[in-house]
Amino acid sequence: MILKVFERLLNIDDIDCKWCVRIMFLLSVVIRCAAFLNPYSDTDFTWLNSWMASFEAGDAQAASTIPFTSGNIVFLCTALFALFFTFLMGVLYSALYVRSFRKKLKERDNDEPIKRDDPAPAGQLAKRFLILSLFYLAVSLPFALVSSNLLLFFLIGFPFVFTAPACYLSGDKGMFQSLAYVAKITRGFYLAHIRSLFLIVLVFLFTDAIAGLVSYVSMTTFYILSAAFSAWNTMAIGRYAGMAYCAMREAYEHTVVKS
Repeated sequence: MILKVFERLLNIDDIDCKWCVRIMFLLSVVIRCAAFLNPYSDTDFTWLNSWMASFEAGDAQAASTIPFTSGNIVFLCTALFALFFTFLMGVLYSALYVRSFRKKLKERDNDEPIKRDDPAPAGQLAKRFLILSLFYLAVSLPFALVSSNLLLFFLIGFPFVFTAPACYLSGDKGMFQSLAYVAKITRGFYLAHIRSLFLIVLVFLFTDAIAGLVSYVSMTTFYILSAAFSAWNTMAIGRYAGMAYCAMREAYEHTVVKS
């Protein structure tokens, strides 16, 4: 039973808009590979050791100048953009899953007197996705600066709010109202979320370790496999966010109606 549920979580192609998801996956892989395979990128950061030694030794003149090459800057910018883009594809996948799920329920219960949530119109979803992307872009730098100090709080709070983007993009709540709403409906599902997210991440670590073994044979193959596994893992988390949100909302609304 657990294996079937787990297989369903990782099967990111099991959705109505298959070609849209495949394009999202392909773009994520290509952009992540571009950070390493771009001829203008320079992944050589061996100078960082000597710079850190000078910084720790108190050599102010040497430490005041960070010897980034233009290739280093190209690599860092491309890698950060790839990371951000892959994250957004995971967020978008969660909304596409909710939309696909609701369309199936509408078609199945078309002749039944059952009130169902309407799938988000494509235009509304695109508009909200653009707004959410700009919001994430605006808060990414402040979040990166404080994340190391608040990592424990983030890990504890993540299972409470990771379905908020699916809620917002589906048109159920506003951007900030969705945070409070999903935190409320997550009660009773928190430990299940931790277990499922842990298993998805565990699979990613296993596959990434396999890709690491391939690096001894071919670095190019390693970069491609690592990018593919990373994109797959991110979309699997997005898929689980969509599945979890649909299940929690249905359970919460059913409870509200009964009370």
